[in-house]
Amino acid sequence: MQRALAIVFLLIVLPLILATGVLAATDDAPAHLTQAQATKDARTFLSLLEATHPDPYSNLGGKIEFKRTAEKLVRDIPADGLSVPDFIERLSAFLAPLKDGHTRVRGGRSRWQDPAPRLAVVFGIASDGLLIESSDLAELKGARGYKLVAVDGHPIPELLNRMSMQAATENDYGSYVGLTMALRSYKLLQNLIPDLDRAHGVAYTLQDASGNKVERHISWEGEHPEDPEKWSDKPPAWTGMEHSDQPFYYRFLPDGHTAYFRVATMNPREVYDVMKGYHVGDVKETVQQYYKAHHLEMPADLDAAIHGVPSLLEPGTQVLEEMKRKNTPNLIIDLRDDGGGSTPVIVPFFYRIYGDAYFGRPSDAEFVQVKSQLYLEKYHSSVEEERKKNTNFEIGDYEFTSGDEPGTAEEKRNKKFADWNEKGIPWAHPLEELHGKPLYKPAKVIVLCSPGTFSAAFQAMFALHQMGATVIGVPSAQSPNAFMEGTPFVLPESGIQGQISNGTQMYMPKDPRANVFHPDFETTYSTDAKYDAGPDASLRFALDLLAAGKI
Repeated sequence: MQRALAIVFLLIVLPLILATGVLAATDDAPAHLTQAQATKDARTFLSLLEATHPDPYSNLGGKIEFKRTAEKLVRDIPADGLSVPDFIERLSAFLAPLKDGHTRVRGGRSRWQDPAPRLAVVFGIASDGLLIESSDLAELKGARGYKLVAVDGHPIPELLNRMSMQAATENDYGSYVGLTMALRSYKLLQNLIPDLDRAHGVAYTLQDASGNKVERHISWEGEHPEDPEKWSDKPPAWTGMEHSDQPFYYRFLPDGHTAYFRVATMNPREVYDVMKGYHVGDVKETVQQYYKAHHLEMPADLDAAIHGVPSLLEPGTQVLEEMKRKNTPNLIIDLRDDGGGSTPVIVPFFYRIYGDAYFGRPSDAEFVQVKSQLYLEKYHSSVEEERKKNTNFEIGDYEFTSGDEPGTAEEKRNKKFADWNEKGIPWAHPLEELHGKPLYKPAKVIVLCSPGTFSAAFQAMFALHQMGATVIGVPSAQSPNAFMEGTPFVLPESGIQGQISNGTQMYMPKDPRANVFHPDFETTYSTDAKYDAGPDASLRFALDLLAAGKI
């Protein structure tokens, strides 16, 4: 459960605490740093990075190259100091080659921010490139669904490489996400194409589904509605299913054999049960941040406020109960654009699907944690406390664990439930009544993924795949072998905050350099084109694969 707590802290508590902390730091911290202040913070940052991160060296070219780049970071601080945003930019640029989506400095990088209106075009991401999903530009009339081949003569692979050198992306799909944002802004695109000329606009080299290429010249000027739903060229509505803006909902699809369950976030109500039970973070403050972010009035009673947060387990249980009554064989779990949250909170739903088979699933995954001073502070621990568990403990020790814990599935389940009951987790007792049996096990489970299926959502997708689920969609921007579990830090002079990964996950330990998990069926450009280049392409693709008996 130590790993579970780390994930909860990283992905739920930490972002919200930092969000409020940054505001406080901004009020108190200096807007301009002297050379001495910036130097002190830079050295503190580097020291924390080396002490906390499991491997800050390899992706930066090894320890010697790391030290060379670190020395340059300090040496290049101007004699008259620099602004805090400029300092954030330099620290972020230092971290970019680390290719770690969980190690970052908070605060916007000014060169990657543009308050100006965006170009009225949205690019979709297929497994093999970018395509125009919708637009309101006369120059792109009739080009919806076309593949983007080059920008101002620069091939997309070249721009992806440039993006990966400037942003902390873990693979090409993270770079694709960054590129879709840069393409809509002259200022951002100029970071990738320095000689871009605003007066001359920008040239798109496009390719249609038949392979024919065409070039369109786009002006940066003009006014357009901000809402893409009001644009002139958008995907036709698919009538096969009505969507909802709720984070968790389910539908029974017209084929009569398939249920659909949407999981848009791993931050459900159950997160607060875990926080309360394991005494992680300030529950009330975190709930307040939820209500503030959703522009809702928070009830005065904390339990009532928590109950007002949407549950994942309740609709998840309901869809399985209804599938059981209707004898529905197929379940599609949609994790597209689910940016993560708390991995443990989806375990009860998985248990309702698979029973003891979930706890007994085979796994060759490996995990590493660094027990740094920051790590101990995060968990309010100490060397003395750690030595009660390991008499040889020292600060900086690496802890290696396997995803395949010893014991039978029943023993693992009993251990998990005993832990939940001890902590007062409310959904533990109803699950015990299943006695290791699934509530309902669909004959076929399909998982939809996208580049935005990240962090805890990626871990959920991978666990389902281990259980035999079929994954369909576009690969995640999360690497299967990735740095994880951020530990918060604050720099003393500037008040700048951030987080540093204190562990790694190795879901593909036999291929340590693997940075992409490929779905069983990928939504390619040609697949997108077949389904109107719309947002439901992967879902429609999955339904056709089921109908054809290919799953």
